[in-house]
Amino acid sequence: MENPSRVQDHDYITAGQAKAEDVGEAKNTEDKSVALPKRPEIERIKGGLALISQNSSQKMLKTTRKQRSDEQVMGKKEVIMQNQELERLVNPLHTDQKHPGILLRSDNYLAVGCDLRDVSTLSSILDQELALSNCLVLCVAEWAAGLNDVRFCLLEQCFPSGDQKHPFAQKMLQHFDNLNTPLKCVHTYPTPEDQHSRFLGAGFHSAQARTLWDIWHDTSFVEPRSRSLLNSIEPFDEWEEFALFSLHYVLVEASKICHAPDVHNTKRPTMSPLELGAQVNAVQAINEMTTEVVSSPNKRRQRKFGAITVGNQIMIGMHGGIGDKGRIQTTDRYQLPGAEDSCKNLPDPPITIPARACHSITCLGGGRELLVGGRTSPDEAMSGCWLRNVDGWKAVHDLPKSLYRHCAAAVSIPREGDDTIGVLIFGGRTTGGTINGEWYLWQETKGWSGLPVVSDSLCEPRFGATIAATGARQGLLLGGMTEQGTLCAGGAWEWSLENESSQISLRPREDIHIRPRMGASLVQSSAGLLLIGGVSRSLLSEGEEILCIRDVYEETDNLSNSQNNNRGHSMVATPLKLEFGSPRPLLVGHSAYITGRNLFVAGGGAVCFSFGAHWNQDIWTIHLPENGRSGSPAQRWITDTNPQPNIRRDIDGQTEDPNMRTIGPADMEDILRVKIETAEDFDRLVNLSRPFVIENLDIGSCTKTWTAKELIKRVSPDRIVLPLTGLNWASYADAVQVTVHQAQGDNMNFQRKNFQYVKKPFGDFITDCTRGAKQYMRSLSAEKPADQPASFRDDFPELRNDFHLPEQLATVAQNEHSSPFRISGPVNMWLHYDVMANVLCQIRGSKVLALYPPSDALHFRIPPGSSSSPINVFANNTHGCGVVTNPHPHIRATLNAGDVLYIPPLWLHTAAPTENLSVSINVFFKSFKTGYSAGRDVYGNRDLQPYENGRRAIEKMVKSFDGLPKDIAAAYLERLSEELKTKAIALRESK
Repeated sequence: MENPSRVQDHDYITAGQAKAEDVGEAKNTEDKSVALPKRPEIERIKGGLALISQNSSQKMLKTTRKQRSDEQVMGKKEVIMQNQELERLVNPLHTDQKHPGILLRSDNYLAVGCDLRDVSTLSSILDQELALSNCLVLCVAEWAAGLNDVRFCLLEQCFPSGDQKHPFAQKMLQHFDNLNTPLKCVHTYPTPEDQHSRFLGAGFHSAQARTLWDIWHDTSFVEPRSRSLLNSIEPFDEWEEFALFSLHYVLVEASKICHAPDVHNTKRPTMSPLELGAQVNAVQAINEMTTEVVSSPNKRRQRKFGAITVGNQIMIGMHGGIGDKGRIQTTDRYQLPGAEDSCKNLPDPPITIPARACHSITCLGGGRELLVGGRTSPDEAMSGCWLRNVDGWKAVHDLPKSLYRHCAAAVSIPREGDDTIGVLIFGGRTTGGTINGEWYLWQETKGWSGLPVVSDSLCEPRFGATIAATGARQGLLLGGMTEQGTLCAGGAWEWSLENESSQISLRPREDIHIRPRMGASLVQSSAGLLLIGGVSRSLLSEGEEILCIRDVYEETDNLSNSQNNNRGHSMVATPLKLEFGSPRPLLVGHSAYITGRNLFVAGGGAVCFSFGAHWNQDIWTIHLPENGRSGSPAQRWITDTNPQPNIRRDIDGQTEDPNMRTIGPADMEDILRVKIETAEDFDRLVNLSRPFVIENLDIGSCTKTWTAKELIKRVSPDRIVLPLTGLNWASYADAVQVTVHQAQGDNMNFQRKNFQYVKKPFGDFITDCTRGAKQYMRSLSAEKPADQPASFRDDFPELRNDFHLPEQLATVAQNEHSSPFRISGPVNMWLHYDVMANVLCQIRGSKVLALYPPSDALHFRIPPGSSSSPINVFANNTHGCGVVTNPHPHIRATLNAGDVLYIPPLWLHTAAPTENLSVSINVFFKSFKTGYSAGRDVYGNRDLQPYENGRRAIEKMVKSFDGLPKDIAAAYLERLSEELKTKAIALRESK
């Protein structure tokens, strides 16, 4: 029969995708195809499915597995012959076949029945039918790696942690077994790394293997806006289930390019099993202590996303949540192991409380608990709250907004005579899917109040995060998910309730190396904080699902006991390596409770999409080890194996390297002082990227009229100093007073928090400053202090006409970001940098500033992701001397009333007032055309987007060395570090 040698222009080529158990071996009978426009010089179609083109001259090749080839191909033939349109496209059929494997043939259609594990037979047929060297091959089995111009794409199941015992993996395997299509390839190539090696080993030049969950987080695949639209299409709250599904599917891309003989490994690295950091080698592993897991059958109702309620010392309950038939309204009780039922049971939540899930119940002590929020459906959050006393439950103050998937912790609130216990909550989702970024505090006598946040860094709104108290008024915030449906990039945050519960202070804890999780539990135990379950960027293995986070206290000199609570310590996270046995729990939607040395875990499960639902059938009790050594609780499991000799400390208790040198007057240079006439003069000076002081500018009558007495008279002595969230200045007379920084020493240190936040009426604050009180105020937005930058004109309308930017500073006015009002007594500001350029307008009093170029940030121990240094450069000399490591000679600037200081972006600076009262206004402005991070930047010091992206890239770079010996990985990372340094030096020298 005729065998056409050419196909016409605009024909299509298609290729069947063979899933293989090994290189060149088929797994099952699934057929997939890809179609692309064909080049006119390409001969005959190859490797195809039953894709029928509008062009009747198209020829297609049907490949299927030999074991069922006759049945499948003949079945397709019957379909074709019974459909007139299909029959017209393939006719006329030919009966003389050149090879017994060819079962159906026409001028434009070819069907081959073969076993893809027998690649020699398939190759023989293709060699007779096609000139493969002239064909563009897209999606064929691994044998095609011997060809040129090969593209391959495979979506395959995987075991991302390499362990098929995970409950989701078990459910997935069982599902395909029930369909009589067992998964085979996943056992031969279980991980993305295995798939990557598979295709490189088969001869492809490049290969990538990434889980769908990893791809979901990649903005080059899925734009943030597209992720945000998910909830608007359909209310969605199955994030853990979505993550588990996406983690168990790997997308493989492989290619072989003509004239590209070198092998290029283009694998996208997957997440490491656990990010612990360098300190982990100093930790005595918990699994070396006595740990025991006891499971017992759960005879109660299966549920997920419920909440623990404490019945008494020996009885706890699981309230609410979601069961196999929907939301649950009741409470199941469990008796704790080894306890005798001799205590009075406290009442469970009554059935008059509507059924809910994703709510919180916080124990307040003395038999009291507070139930907060929850949801009915993903689009219907709840605001109701109930308080339990020993006599029963009663409805109390509703939340300011409906919330679910928030996190909650009990905190101590000082009051006259005794402290009371309140509940602090953060984050969560509202009706409509909006993410809450506010902090709220509940007090029984006052209800809920919003708390302003004080932080050098932005803590983005999130849901599914977890918090726990590490003290009476402080604790940790971990993990969560952003509005875009991706895991929060930041790690741990330390929070503290300041100034008699009027605001929250936040700072990132860079020393806690924990992979972000969503939907985890966090409980305090005698062993430390226990982080339990949830989902992360990579699948949590059984040995790392529970982490213990503990303090490591350093020996410190010259510190009081109260200071020791906040200084000289870091935290490490260590996996609690446990073996749960079979079946292993699925630790999402679970609940956890600590009593003594026992961790109680119950509930949880997930709908594994079409594979079916998995419910945890057992209850687990984990017996924690006793403290290994005497001393401070929990942290005494840590053994410091790397003592540092010859360490000395400055007056703030900071450890200093013996190689550090003291900066003296010889290391200073005086600042450039200028007078300008036009805006062009200012712009030319800005292009020098150096600080300078402008003299004789007209910034308004404020320099003459703003005496202490006049400020008190004009602003009102009773006005609050910093506004609460949502307050308007028009109602300040009824507002609750908030805080100023009040220091005990001459120098404030933001990282060490050597100051307090105190409530202060504006008039009292000004008066105290004039009397030498070491206080400092930085104004925030009057309308939304947590969400928008300060604006002096809007926040202080009583004074707005007294201050203005002159025409010489037109560039500043046109690109203004914020204009905070600053007033301080004789106290030094901490050393820091601002990402935005700014002009500091000195209005009353005088001050001395020390400024350092951006490259000196490396010498001042600024943690990654932070903008503040713990170094006090005024420690030894009030004119700018201190103990630092090899910085450039710094610039000294003295500002008097009427002076305007230009501070370029990222220039470190600190100020020391030389009089009791210093009054100034900062105007921050954007001097770059691009590069600023998206989202909120209340203070103007959020790092540039390339830096934030770079930090994430470094994490990926480090993870790419997983599996290599540590010394080899370290050697390569050091070489990469030197390359970055070389490029940085080249950039600086090219300026």
